[in-house]
Amino acid sequence: MQTTAVASIPREFAYVDASPGAGSDLWLVDLSGATPPVSVARWSLGSNTYSASRDGKTILIGAPGETSIIALHVVHPLTGEATVLFDGPSGSRAFYPRLSPDGRRFAFTLLGGQGGIWVGDISDGSVHQLRAPVRQDPTLFGWSDDSQWVSYSEPDDADLSNGPHIFLHNVVDGRRINAGAGSLVAWRAQEPRVLTAHIGGSGNQGAFGATLYSFDLASQRRTELLSIDPRVEALEWSPTRDEFLYLPTEKGCLFGASIWVRALGSSAASRIGNIQTAQAAWWSSDGGTIYALVAGGGTDGIIVNAMTGQRIATIPDGGPPRPCS
Repeated sequence: MQTTAVASIPREFAYVDASPGAGSDLWLVDLSGATPPVSVARWSLGSNTYSASRDGKTILIGAPGETSIIALHVVHPLTGEATVLFDGPSGSRAFYPRLSPDGRRFAFTLLGGQGGIWVGDISDGSVHQLRAPVRQDPTLFGWSDDSQWVSYSEPDDADLSNGPHIFLHNVVDGRRINAGAGSLVAWRAQEPRVLTAHIGGSGNQGAFGATLYSFDLASQRRTELLSIDPRVEALEWSPTRDEFLYLPTEKGCLFGASIWVRALGSSAASRIGNIQTAQAAWWSSDGGTIYALVAGGGTDGIIVNAMTGQRIATIPDGGPPRPCS
């Protein structure tokens, strides 16, 4: 693991990973555009999985370990220090690392060994298994805003279709709630706290289409918000308003999505700009701006202000491995 220390974390920032060849680079991007991107970490056998704390001062990265194929490493970009947090049994891989918003816990999916979802203490690296695999290893999504719940998908025994369901699992008291069929999850602080997307249906690429739902955690009530033919690649709540963004695409490749915003309870959505090559999009901390990672020239990616089209930064090898058409 190679690291580079930075003097400070910008007020508005993003971490973006790129995969040149067999390795990975993690870039710290100043979204004001005042300073150029900095590669804060580089590692081989890139698993393309990382998670950063809300303040950007702690990063959890899946990279080669001493005993496991993929271990979990903690990187502190302000000092450049990198240490191994979790190194699993021989031949195992730790995927989908997720730091809790309060910075006290981490979660990951372990492939090999006992498998399943594991939760640990960031202070000493101690871990325990939260969910054992049943028919297949679950896919871990992330934490609730209060750091009490993790969300993941796995098949539901009562669903004969064998499709993935979203489960919300409380790491403190052990409660486990089935939020219905789904493939994507977003959290916020107020009810309805959860936004999910169920990918499926018919479209021009087959197995496309998506239905989006809100889920009230307190009442365990799911409400359908919209159903569209294109597949949805990502979704996220606004941090300040009762609305959400989502990325629909009719293409079967990376960097092929547009960006839309819809208010909760509204029947209409608004397209953001004319972007057609988005891979990711997210709100600024005050909810006033939407940023996006889009295809640049060749294999490069570009961070843009999706609302104005302003180009903010170029990420070397952070774009599509091949053109999406």
